[in-house]
Amino acid sequence: MRKWEEKRAEEISEYILVTHIVSLLLVLMIIFSFYNLPLGLHFSVYAVAVFSASVIGIIVYVSRKLLPRVSFLGHPHRDEILLLTIIFPVTFAFLWYSRNFFGAKVLVLVPIVITATSFGKVAGTAAAAVASALLFFLDYRVYGSLPAAVFQADSILTGVVVLLAWLVGGLMEVERQTQQELLRLADYDQLTGLYNHRYLQENLGGKIREAASSNLPLSLILLDIDQFKYFNTVYGYPKGDQLLAALGRLLQEEVKEPSCAARYGSDEFALVLPGRGKGQAAETACRLKVRLMEEATRTLAGGEGKPPFKPFTLSVGLATYPADGNDALSLIRAAENDLFRAKYSRDKNYLYHSIISEISAMKVKEAFPTLQVLVALINIKDRYTFGHSERVMSYALAVAEKLPLSGEEKETLRYGAYLHDLGKIEVDSAILTKKGPLSPEEREAMQNHTVWGAEMVKPLVFFQEISQILRFHHENYDGSGYPDGLRGEEIPLLARIVRLADSFDAMTTDRPYRQALSLEEASRELLRHSGTYYDPALIPPFLEAVKEVYGEG
Repeated sequence: MRKWEEKRAEEISEYILVTHIVSLLLVLMIIFSFYNLPLGLHFSVYAVAVFSASVIGIIVYVSRKLLPRVSFLGHPHRDEILLLTIIFPVTFAFLWYSRNFFGAKVLVLVPIVITATSFGKVAGTAAAAVASALLFFLDYRVYGSLPAAVFQADSILTGVVVLLAWLVGGLMEVERQTQQELLRLADYDQLTGLYNHRYLQENLGGKIREAASSNLPLSLILLDIDQFKYFNTVYGYPKGDQLLAALGRLLQEEVKEPSCAARYGSDEFALVLPGRGKGQAAETACRLKVRLMEEATRTLAGGEGKPPFKPFTLSVGLATYPADGNDALSLIRAAENDLFRAKYSRDKNYLYHSIISEISAMKVKEAFPTLQVLVALINIKDRYTFGHSERVMSYALAVAEKLPLSGEEKETLRYGAYLHDLGKIEVDSAILTKKGPLSPEEREAMQNHTVWGAEMVKPLVFFQEISQILRFHHENYDGSGYPDGLRGEEIPLLARIVRLADSFDAMTTDRPYRQALSLEEASRELLRHSGTYYDPALIPPFLEAVKEVYGEG
């Protein structure tokens, strides 16, 4: 038990103990009052005996309650039960013996208060009902009937004891529930329902000591959601919370005692598996990874049933006692190192998405240098397109000077033209550099780069206009393009400009499957496809602009 728990339990126990002592002293006062015993040094032997027995009883009760091994929350209430088995019959025996001594009826409060403070509202109210019924019964036996004055007095007393039992017992139940809720808040993560990081840190050491005393292994698994920031940005934080809650529920169902699951970080979970070696833990991790990925995909799809564009994946780190560490700190460090290796020893796509995730809140100018690195990586994958992005940007900006575009639109065009092939990061190098014609599957993969590029920058708050260029720069003016088959002015103007610039540079650059065209040949190709592939209104200013660029070259 933690210090704050112990302090709270001790304070509550103290209040209850004082209440019980005062109740017992009340019994003594009523007895003394009934016998008109004098106060002072001239007590009768009978009074001394009663007083001594009462004091001894109180001392024994108090000493037992103050023993360190006794706590309010975990105590089975043996002492209270023993006290009630004595005080309840003694109270009604005294009421019977005292007959019409009305002051003795206050004694009914004593067992009621003890019951309510010890066992709660229901038990206290039940005890009040039983005590009231016995009170009416005793008065009926004493008087042979229930005179109006006696009936009224008993009724009033009944109302008082029932109300007192309900109030005191209710307050004690509220306190117990509050105590349990505080424990839950201290130990559990509110979103996922799993243990929290603090609990894991505090209890992992104890689990390791148990494993050492039993000479058994213990494994620690870390599960990390890859690019969780991406899902938060694309789907919104409420959906991200819904996703974490769904994964937490699944882990609660799958991980049973003596194992435990905890939320280790904002997007990480930890599993402690006593008695399982590395092989068994690896099997468990693989099985849970598949289940979690399936659950996450269902949650992200929602009611529409549409799977997320970016697949949901998890990284796993595993460490085992005693092979990887002999204490909690070293075991956690070993699992974190294994998780890091699992994350960053993959293909480069993970690194790409990590970069996108990290710059999601940046403005365009802040994020652009980072994205330039990604474009450079595309150039490395496809040496035939080296410098392609820079040239497309220069052609697009040149024609922009011939058009009535605002300064903001020119900036958007600048970045969109440079990043238009960003989605090719996801395309296999063999497809990018293939000399022969592409198969249908390869062509589909190549065409998907427009969608992939737009989706990659979708989490970037300030790139929404740019994402349209990335998605629509292969749409044809007659609607025969991809990915959405837009036609005419349905295609954003800036995407139509990049469509021209992209095609022109592809025509005038050597490719694996053909030699570069001359400026005149490329110009004729553009004019030949005017109104089909390209916006006819843009071709004259575009050709004028590129001839100036070539002339400067």
